[in-house]
Amino acid sequence: MKNSYITILFVVLGIGFISCKKEIQKKEIPIIGTEDSLITDYEGNIYKTVKIGTQIWMAENLKAKYTSDGTTVSEAYVYNNDESYLQDYGRFYTWEAAKKSYIKGWHLPGEAEWDILETFLGNDVAIKLKVGGSSGFEAKLAGYRDYWGGYTELNSWGVFWTSSVYTADHSFVRNVFSFNNNFEHSGCGNIAGNSVRLLMD
Repeated sequence: MKNSYITILFVVLGIGFISCKKEIQKKEIPIIGTEDSLITDYEGNIYKTVKIGTQIWMAENLKAKYTSDGTTVSEAYVYNNDESYLQDYGRFYTWEAAKKSYIKGWHLPGEAEWDILETFLGNDVAIKLKVGGSSGFEAKLAGYRDYWGGYTELNSWGVFWTSSVYTADHSFVRNVFSFNNNFEHSGCGNIAGNSVRLLMD
């Protein structure tokens, strides 16, 4: 009888221990971003959005060829001028084009707004921003359009414009890479074509 009691006690304690262990494992993988409302541009492209901290970001690269009032944007490109890349990677925009209004209530974020995102995410920012990361940002590594109109670094670099000025003809960008886990900011010539993520006003 005594041995049976001890056996039952160990089983109960064991179940409790396993249960606690599972609970701890769940807490070690926090979901930082949560899905928010879908948004639509002038052409009818639909975008997922994600709330990260106090901010709501697009969770996909901008694809728009027209501003919110229907004006055509000439400095908006797709990789290798091949529209088959559009759905997955979005368009590239020069800096002047990136600053236009594409969806009412949304804007191109500045350096300070990217800093808020980075601070909230804490350690391993690039890992959390990349596709499959816990932020839900799903940063696509679309490459970029260089100063001479060539396309390069598909699936290796993700370069995102900010609205902040760096020099007279350069502005700040944020970069993520496939080959390391750095989240960098640097200057880029305004005539280059880079990806855009809009932020809710």
